[in-house]
Amino acid sequence: MTLRQVIIQRLIISEVLENLTENSLPYVKYSYRKYRAIRADALKILVMSRRPFPRVDATIGAWLNIFQFLIVVSICTNCALLVCLYDIEGKWNISPGLAAILIMEHVLLLIKFGFSRIVPEKPDWVKANRMKNATQAQNMCSKQLLRNISGGRDMLVKAH
Repeated sequence: MTLRQVIIQRLIISEVLENLTENSLPYVKYSYRKYRAIRADALKILVMSRRPFPRVDATIGAWLNIFQFLIVVSICTNCALLVCLYDIEGKWNISPGLAAILIMEHVLLLIKFGFSRIVPEKPDWVKANRMKNATQAQNMCSKQLLRNISGGRDMLVKAH
């Protein structure tokens, strides 16, 4: 009877352990590989392919020229649309309305180019702040350089 109980216990224990190793071990391995793959992707996303840090730029660059070109094109196309709407009959003769539209186009272009010449790209307060910041940075660098130079001499004097 005891031999029978021992054999049954061993059989049950071996079956349970075998089932655990057959079913659980592959699942654990799969889960670990999946976790490692996700961690590798997270590493790539968070560290290796991060967005660059935004940096301050002095101007808007080429966009200024693009916007100025768009202003000129919009004035010309809007006036051309007015001319097409005015000339319903398909006649292209100079009448007071057509002449007024063409004069309006030239006046708008003159105003645009006038503002481009009169209004500065950088306001005076921006220029003043930039000069102040540049002067402060230059003073700090000079002071640091003087400290380094004087600190080096003090070290030489103490060594002798």
